[in-house]
Amino acid sequence: MAEKEKKIVPKIFPHNFEAEQSVLSCLLIDGNVSSQYIGKIDPECFYNEKNRKIYEAMRALNDAGESVDVVTVTDQMTKTGFGDEKLLDYLAGLTVLMPSAANCANYVKIIQRDRVLRLLIEKCNLIIENAYSSTNEEETLRLAEKEIYGIGNDLAKSSLEPLYNAAIELIERLNVLSKNKDAYRGLTTGFPHFDKLTNGLQKGDLIILAARPSVGKTAFALNIASNILRRKGEQHAIAIYSLEMPAVQLAQRMLCDLANVTMDEINSGEVQGDGHQHLWEITKSLSNSRVFVNDSSFVSPNDIAGQCRRLCGSGKGFTKLDLLIVDYLGLMSLHTDSKREPENRQLEIATMSRQMKGFAKEFQCPVILLCQMSRGIENRIEKTPQLSDLRESGAIEQDADIVLFLSREDESAKHDSPIMLDISKHRNGELGRIRLNFDGKHMRFSESADQGVYAPKQVTQGHKPKQDEN
Repeated sequence: MAEKEKKIVPKIFPHNFEAEQSVLSCLLIDGNVSSQYIGKIDPECFYNEKNRKIYEAMRALNDAGESVDVVTVTDQMTKTGFGDEKLLDYLAGLTVLMPSAANCANYVKIIQRDRVLRLLIEKCNLIIENAYSSTNEEETLRLAEKEIYGIGNDLAKSSLEPLYNAAIELIERLNVLSKNKDAYRGLTTGFPHFDKLTNGLQKGDLIILAARPSVGKTAFALNIASNILRRKGEQHAIAIYSLEMPAVQLAQRMLCDLANVTMDEINSGEVQGDGHQHLWEITKSLSNSRVFVNDSSFVSPNDIAGQCRRLCGSGKGFTKLDLLIVDYLGLMSLHTDSKREPENRQLEIATMSRQMKGFAKEFQCPVILLCQMSRGIENRIEKTPQLSDLRESGAIEQDADIVLFLSREDESAKHDSPIMLDISKHRNGELGRIRLNFDGKHMRFSESADQGVYAPKQVTQGHKPKQDEN
């Protein structure tokens, strides 16, 4: 006896018609509920076209400051050409469907859940179609990451809220701070003056660290990572992208700092005393750390985002980044094809800067983005860095939450000069200058004990040095 053929059941997009009707019923019978939810619910949450058109009419009335009821909704839909003879009966039926609007939040969750599932199906179908016709696996992979993770970004879009809500949130924040001063402290860097001025590196902030070549921007960024690693009992996930320096050189710099071994000792292989033991202990501790490095010479912002997303979902014991360091912007490209020349480098830099700010918000972690300063500062008498010294695009200054400049306090002294750390832009705090000392043997910055006003003495032939009045 032949087996009966299996009946093919057509697949229908996830939806819940009863939940959609329940939401509309709540919005019609309770004015407080309608003012609370209309505008927050996306029309696409309604799979049924008739329900969606009714909700769109409700939203139009709400935006115009008019009441939402059976009569006004019917009139609005008639004006827009979606009314019919059965509409009034359908709306009247909705008003008696629910005894109260008490469970509206639960019904809204149901239709929002189904909308997310429909979006996932649509995006997956798009990815599948692209995969069938694609000749570039990297572009297809980036498309997949963009489309899937883009769902979360779309859902996170907010609407206009009363200022009162933000004021209440601020009062609650002040109450928490009155009991715990460190409640909202960001990621501390190990530089006390800097941490005091900035309250630590805040989640979602784009921090620009700029300097002329060989002043120490890479060393300073790595010092921050090393200082975070030094903290016992804390584990932080750090991703470092080095487009200029090989990973082994980054490791050498960090080990010199952490193990207190000089660069010369490692370069010559003649490590003194118990240096070998210290190096081995630090190396073993790194096996349990959450510091990851990519030293590819060709990396785009999309590559960084995709790799960081996969890292956070890799099951390594953490689901979020605590710090992202990119060294440096000038070596990045929107396209990883090294043969492809950008049509407009300034526009490309602006786009990448904006993307990096977006990643800081997406990953909810501070992003330290290293940049070069322009040569213009070398031709000025006044050597104090200015925001206009950021190279290639003014968009960098606009996107940044904090802009830091490293410069030598006395250019004539070269490597013997202290380094000035200028906080030249701070979106949510004060500006300031911090004097740093640099220990080149261990690739280590430290804040100077002397933070007073300093002016280098200028010696001219036949004259005594002029004393600074300060």
